Amino acid sequence: MKKIPDSIKKFILIGLSLFLFKSVFIAYAYTFSQIQYNQFNQSYYTASILILFASLGFNISQTRIPIKTIAIFFFVTINSLLTYFVLSLVSDTFSNITDAIPVIIYTIFVSAGGILNFRLLFDGKYQKYSWVMFMLAAAHFIIIPGVLFFGLSIFPSLAVLIVIWFFAVYRLFDKEDLKNRNFREYYKLGFSAFVINSAVSLGLAGDKFIVNHFFATDIANAYTFAWGLTAPIFYIGTLIEKYLFAEPKPDKTRILKKGFILSLIIISAYTFGIITIIKLFPALLPAAISKEIFGHIFIFMITGYSLYVILHFPLNTYLFKVIDTGKQKKISLYFSIIILISIFMFYYLINYVPGLNYQMLLAAVWIYIFTLLIVKMVIIFTGKEDSLSVKGNVISEEIQEIPK
Repeated sequence: MKKIPDSIKKFILIGLSLFLFKSVFIAYAYTFSQIQYNQFNQSYYTASILILFASLGFNISQTRIPIKTIAIFFFVTINSLLTYFVLSLVSDTFSNITDAIPVIIYTIFVSAGGILNFRLLFDGKYQKYSWVMFMLAAAHFIIIPGVLFFGLSIFPSLAVLIVIWFFAVYRLFDKEDLKNRNFREYYKLGFSAFVINSAVSLGLAGDKFIVNHFFATDIANAYTFAWGLTAPIFYIGTLIEKYLFAEPKPDKTRILKKGFILSLIIISAYTFGIITIIKLFPALLPAAISKEIFGHIFIFMITGYSLYVILHFPLNTYLFKVIDTGKQKKISLYFSIIILISIFMFYYLINYVPGLNYQMLLAAVWIYIFTLLIVKMVIIFTGKEDSLSVKGNVISEEIQEIPK
């Protein structure tokens, strides 16, 4: 009997762990009431924004300049509190410190765990990486019976479970004696990676934060559930990206051609399949959402994001595996400017645009992410191309050591 290639096993294992973790948010729509689902989404997408800035690309820094866990916790905590403070200035949603504490605790432990777990993946220890993700998913699933049968508050209980999760999986992380104290370079490298890798995530978390805090509950729930069914195309893109990172011959033609073909086939199949299922079996949708509002949002949402994902992930792989560090730094600079402009744009939408609706919000997100994509494409395909032999690259060379 022919042995399954290690690359296929890796692809399947990582894919299952990511799918299981993200599927919990679909399960919440079916098990929680309309109000509970909305309250969870308010806290979760607030935490999502905090996690982006708390982690600040440290997952990449940890693969190049590993520091002690206590230092990671210190930096993550400082970043979380600073981000919370800024958000509290632009929204009175954060005025209740009692509601904020579980969100901040969740943010700190998920961020620290994510940084340490990413190191396992980049060191080729994808079995351990997947186990950590499976246990993270379990922590989120366990809360369901607690809420339904014992009346527990969702996010405070989830924060406690996440702390337990971290200490349960901590033994799986690499804990060698680290004496590195080059914290300035750690932050510098992390910020560079954050700007490129998290620029899109900022937009994707930002719109859910806005819709769950500032829109009516029925629209917010329908929008968030529509995203829950759209989001798998990003997980598919991430899996394709990880698979392409393991390519033994990092040349432009091979990576781009293979990436675009894989993305087009798999994402088109998912998009067509999920739309067909919903059209044929609308009764499968959860009671916590308005089926009519969901129908208007979903096709509009998944169509735009599918086009983006098909283009983005192969380009991103090529950028970090083939292109020289100079272009990465140039992209980082332009992305920083675009991010600043977008923050003001979303602030203006929330506070000064009367009758803000989901179409306008989605249009704003698409303008933002496609601007990032176009800028990245222009920089990648113009000017002189050099191979990835330059030291100091934003993405560690260790990524090439993931088992093929």
